Amino acid sequence: MSQRPKLRIAPGAAGVSIWSEDLFSQPGSPRLRDFIASAFSVADVATVDIRAADAFGRIGYAPASAPESVWRRLAAALRRSADPAAAAHHSRQDVGTPDPLGAANLYLDHPARWPIRVSRIGGTLSTWRLRRVGSDRIRLSHPALQRRRDRSHRLEQQLASILGVEDARERSLSSDFLLRFDPKTLTLERLARELERSWPALFDGEDEPPSTKRLATAGTLLTLAAVAQFAVPALRPVAVGAVVVYAAPNVATAVRQARHGQVGLPALYSMGLGFMLLSGLPLTGTIMASLMQLWPYLAHRTIANRQRRLFAAHRKRPVWARVPGQAAEIEVHVDDLQPGDEVVVRAGETVPVDGVAVAGAASVIDHLGPWTDPARDVEAGDVVYAGAILRDGEVTLRVDRAGEATAVAHVGRILPYAAFRNLPSFHEAERVANRNAKPALALAALNLLTVRAPRFSQAVIRPDYVTAPRLSAQLSALHDLAGGLARGVLFRKISALDALWGVDVMVFDDGAGLGRRGVEVDQIAVLAGSADDALSYAAAAFPAKRSARGRALERLAAKRPGAQPRDVRGVRRSPGAIRFRDEADREILVVTPAYLQRNGVTLPPKLASLADAQSGPDTWPAILFRDGAPLALVTFGRRGEPEARAVIAALTRQNPKMRFVHVSSRSTAAARSVADAVGIELAFGGLDARGKVSLLRGLGRRTVWVGDGASAEAADVMAASDVSVSVAGFGRAPNDAADVLLLRGELDGLVALGELAATHRARLRGDYRAVYAANLLGVAGAFLANFGSLQSGLLSNLGSGVVYARHVRRLNGLIAAIEAQQARLTG
Repeated sequence: MSQRPKLRIAPGAAGVSIWSEDLFSQPGSPRLRDFIASAFSVADVATVDIRAADAFGRIGYAPASAPESVWRRLAAALRRSADPAAAAHHSRQDVGTPDPLGAANLYLDHPARWPIRVSRIGGTLSTWRLRRVGSDRIRLSHPALQRRRDRSHRLEQQLASILGVEDARERSLSSDFLLRFDPKTLTLERLARELERSWPALFDGEDEPPSTKRLATAGTLLTLAAVAQFAVPALRPVAVGAVVVYAAPNVATAVRQARHGQVGLPALYSMGLGFMLLSGLPLTGTIMASLMQLWPYLAHRTIANRQRRLFAAHRKRPVWARVPGQAAEIEVHVDDLQPGDEVVVRAGETVPVDGVAVAGAASVIDHLGPWTDPARDVEAGDVVYAGAILRDGEVTLRVDRAGEATAVAHVGRILPYAAFRNLPSFHEAERVANRNAKPALALAALNLLTVRAPRFSQAVIRPDYVTAPRLSAQLSALHDLAGGLARGVLFRKISALDALWGVDVMVFDDGAGLGRRGVEVDQIAVLAGSADDALSYAAAAFPAKRSARGRALERLAAKRPGAQPRDVRGVRRSPGAIRFRDEADREILVVTPAYLQRNGVTLPPKLASLADAQSGPDTWPAILFRDGAPLALVTFGRRGEPEARAVIAALTRQNPKMRFVHVSSRSTAAARSVADAVGIELAFGGLDARGKVSLLRGLGRRTVWVGDGASAEAADVMAASDVSVSVAGFGRAPNDAADVLLLRGELDGLVALGELAATHRARLRGDYRAVYAANLLGVAGAFLANFGSLQSGLLSNLGSGVVYARHVRRLNGLIAAIEAQQARLTG
């Protein structure tokens, strides 16, 4: 019996081959990682190839290297690796510059049948094979992707979440990827490390590409049936037998249902199989079977492709951060950051962490944050979330959460990658189709018994009542999920989109913020000109659609005829400052108190005392200068009407049958006072969590609960409602268990939520009308135009095609709108 030698080394001109069971038979062992790190500590080493099944490794030299010199340095490095004492006293310069990341980040636990090649990619090591084919393009490959659609599909999802990857396309023949990336944002070293980290998700992820098995099977049957019916009649029994085998599960289901007194789609399909056996012509049945498999496949593929673009801004986030050091700044991976660390973010960069500003100032664009103004000023003490973009300035953040713990990472995990599961409207489509199967079967059977001509009966049972409503439910849900997210509404459970249609009671808990009042203008202190001039300048600086201060200024200006909107031009924004020119070409500067402090500007005493009255971004004073001279100061406060009053009025207009209830742990009198202030009919106080649950269950109606979904005390109350909606806000999303999250933390998101639910329901109804019109036209054609089953089935599928095309057009339009908005915000 032969045995492999314990260790055999064979130096060569291009590399060194090594056979060793101890080193290479266990790819993920610490000893192998040490070996790889020691090998790459020699600058001339280009690759390390490992074949675990053969207990073989090979160290490859870089081209033009002198083999003898490389071998001597390599032997010394490997000896030092085996002798820790020697390694500690050896200078790095003698063996070249070692890889700063070593081999600790390599994923080596691949199945033994795959060869592993480790190579240098810039300053890091990787098992992936990257080849640059242009300044912003690379080719990416790995043996593990060969003939594995599932891994390639998951890799596409992983690439789509890496900030800087602009496009990734798989080349099916070679099983590699062509990547287009932004070299200013993403280096090859960073990409290589992220790819190494992606391996567990590629192997064990739940996301699957749209299956083609049933579609391919139906297509094969279609080809066989066509050949048998038109070219080789001798194959007809084979084709019929193949169709019978394909349809056997439906027949078995129909039999089981019949035993329980149920009649549905399986019985309809089984009757069609019976007609096929009588005629001996399987072509029409296989055409319909192929179309029934085609539409779900197209819907799944459409969702898988469109969601990447719809949610790109919410999934892409930086993986590296700049940390201030003693001598210079250093770059670290975000997963290596800890709470309390500090990171520096500059203009044009994306914030990598959730944190608090401790130094600097910036103008920030929050895609998902709680701010209605797309660009807001950040000063020391302000919270900034990962995913935000610095338009101007520079800020140092103290880390609160990093990596997968950030709010944007949590939102990204909620967003779907493929077709939705457990969607009520999807299952409703099957229930309705099963209900329609009964009259279709009865009409077909009656015709067969009276006329004894199967043509009409076949035409009656051929329409497809379930496929189009199913794909309508899926594609409509994707559209509304993405559209809602653009408006600050996140469906943590997409089933809530369907459930919202049937609710008739909305219950506001303590955490709903019913007492929050709107922002109003407090004072206008003027040094020069008039108060109306100051008001018109301030209104020009803060558009009403973008900020609470802007809306407050607009309301006040509407009451004062002298405060007409200014014709301004050249608006420019910088951290804490807005500049523009008025109709007389005078420069107007609107700033925050922090801006003045940073620039050493002192206000006159009349304005200085008011400038300290700041409590948050929505109520910062606006200090106005004209041609460099102080002009006026406008202060704001939350002293308007409760914001919930306008929200409840809008919800009542949406659904006049909706009833509103306030439940509170405070006294009944306090709860009643809050409810009266906002227009709520019923209020119940003095309730603990158990009392609130009992009240919700005792209402006897379908309910929407509104409150703080991140509060542990609210868990049981949320579970007792049909739909739970949280106003805790974006920053608390990782702890929020509600079905729907209003990311901006404002109750007016309920109005957007109601609009989304109503639009979703109307869209589904419109699709039902389209497909049923096509189906009934096919049945009418059997009466009036002697349609057969093929003509009737094709008309039905034409209806499915119309429904599918509508949704694709809507999704493409939404994608274009979202991408255009992102371009405006970041441009």
